[in-house]
Amino acid sequence: MIFDTLNNFANYARLAPGTWAKLAAFLHGCTAETPAGRYEIDGDRLYAMVQTYNLHPVRPEKLEIHRNYVDIQLLLAGRETIVYRPVDGLPVTAEYDAVRDIAFYHLDETGSVALPLEPGNFALFFPEEGHLPGNGDPADSVIKVVVKIDRTLLEG
Repeated sequence: MIFDTLNNFANYARLAPGTWAKLAAFLHGCTAETPAGRYEIDGDRLYAMVQTYNLHPVRPEKLEIHRNYVDIQLLLAGRETIVYRPVDGLPVTAEYDAVRDIAFYHLDETGSVALPLEPGNFALFFPEEGHLPGNGDPADSVIKVVVKIDRTLLEG
């Protein structure tokens, strides 16, 4: 897991130099006015989704992991908390769905970390790292970019 600001995004280029350059160019062009939708950067191997939604209270049964994609969540407007927690030993609440590349676990708050996202902050979650996005006051909304990076793009 990485939690940082977009100003430091280039520091992580060694994870996947070619991919990072494409991704940085896209992300630095995103603003709160960027239309919602899917943006293909390199087909299904690297794409972004700009989303607007209302927050929700923590839903412990929705701690998610992915197996094939790295997630980057970058906040463009609003404030959101993402909870990070390793899933080892936690009960599964929804088995892995290969089509959606997602499984859910029940959050045990012991050992969890709350990441307060504000505009310009991003959190990166590697495959199998538990994260629970979208937490906050249901009266509040956010605009966020969620990037999906095929894990093979990070393998040497």
